[in-house]
Amino acid sequence: MELFLHIDKSAPGSLQAKLRERVSEAIARDVFDQGQPLPSTRALAASLGISRNTVMAVYQGLVSEGALSIRGRHGFFVAASTISRPNLPAPEPSAAGVDWQARLTQRFSDLRNPRIPRGWRDLKYKFVYGQHDRWIFPIADWRRCSRDSLSLHDMHDWTVDYVDADDPLLLDAFRRRVLPRRGFCADEAEILVTVGAQHALYLAAQSMVRPGTVVGIEEPSYADARNTFKLFGATLRPLPVDEEGLVVDARLAGCDVVYVTPNHQSPTTAIMSPARRRAFLDAARLHDFVVIEDDYDTEGQFGGNPRPALKSADRDGRVLYITSLSKLLSPGLRVGFLVGPRPLIEEIRVLRRLSIRHPPANNQRTIALFLKGGYYESLLKRFHQDYEHRWRTLKSALSRHMPEYVVAPSHGGSSLWVRAPDGIDTEHLARAAYARGVLIEPGARHFEGPERPTCFMRLGFSSIRAEDIEPGIILLAQVARQLASPQLVPA
Repeated sequence: MELFLHIDKSAPGSLQAKLRERVSEAIARDVFDQGQPLPSTRALAASLGISRNTVMAVYQGLVSEGALSIRGRHGFFVAASTISRPNLPAPEPSAAGVDWQARLTQRFSDLRNPRIPRGWRDLKYKFVYGQHDRWIFPIADWRRCSRDSLSLHDMHDWTVDYVDADDPLLLDAFRRRVLPRRGFCADEAEILVTVGAQHALYLAAQSMVRPGTVVGIEEPSYADARNTFKLFGATLRPLPVDEEGLVVDARLAGCDVVYVTPNHQSPTTAIMSPARRRAFLDAARLHDFVVIEDDYDTEGQFGGNPRPALKSADRDGRVLYITSLSKLLSPGLRVGFLVGPRPLIEEIRVLRRLSIRHPPANNQRTIALFLKGGYYESLLKRFHQDYEHRWRTLKSALSRHMPEYVVAPSHGGSSLWVRAPDGIDTEHLARAAYARGVLIEPGARHFEGPERPTCFMRLGFSSIRAEDIEPGIILLAQVARQLASPQLVPA
């Protein structure tokens, strides 16, 4: 019992919350019998080295909830439980097990899945992409919106089952505060809320891709887009990318669907030029393919007016638009949006209902209040200032300490696409750098072709402090020189 009630004072959270968790778990797991006295508040406080008031607060809270009872001056006791726990013997192991690999429709682990070491957040020099900086997250504003969403009025709205609908307040806020920055508007019936942009992409692929569907995809591209299309049996057609984005040529002919990231090509960060956009939409009309536009990082455009989405020039209703607020707020919030023609959105809405019904309504309401309250625009200003500073710092550090590494033209975002000199395999570089406390992302997994280049890497700067960028690049440069000249490795 004493071992079970041990608490880790260094773990996050208050002492009261941690003690409550341990005591309530002990009761639930029958460490204490019904009617058994608990250690006195004085004895438990002395044993754990914490305040007696903390123990008293935990015990009193459990009394008010019926888990404990008080008997005069005799102390606290485990209350009688109304929940019966069956005492069943453990089943005997059987030799006739199930061959689950044979039951699977395919081996999903065979896909080229992204892998980030579990302890990456403990590193100081983490050039990892797709993660946010907790120091920028607007915690005070978010708490205010979260608290407001718990008002009786708002709870009356979001505690119901929406079935296949979305929070009308969020749809209105998205239409009025977010879409105008993307250069177009949409009716509420043309918008679907999803659990992040990845969920939106999955729904789009599931609704339009079947075995044999030809899907054009940028080369290099977002790896999990490629994985998602493969999941539904697509025939992938890699399409080259240059400094103006996706190349428009004869390879688009015969595509049924084309997936594109025009505002910040993933992963090269190239921006599709206005002329290229017009040519691409003309090709879509000529060859009759539909477009999935993933506007995943549009918030990362530094300075000036944001570039409009490709969807803003869509006159045929053939562009399905995907976006999220993950890069701005936090990837852990999992909120995305799918915008498209009403008949398609109606069908995808049914598809969503069959899997998750709708994204959590409490999150939807909190985000709606965040957008409506003007916190979105305030955060954008801070976001741009901070990220532009990191962007310049990273480019400058690479220029000074790794001048032989070529940085692709960049106009914002949260990462740089870098080409290593001939002879450097960035997979090897990543392993060696990680051993020295530097995390980078090799670029090979972004390519589909059989001979994937190993000379590229993506350096994210969204989760590393500006003051740590140059020291991290200096350390990465040392590792790179050792790989290029093994004789430099110290004995």
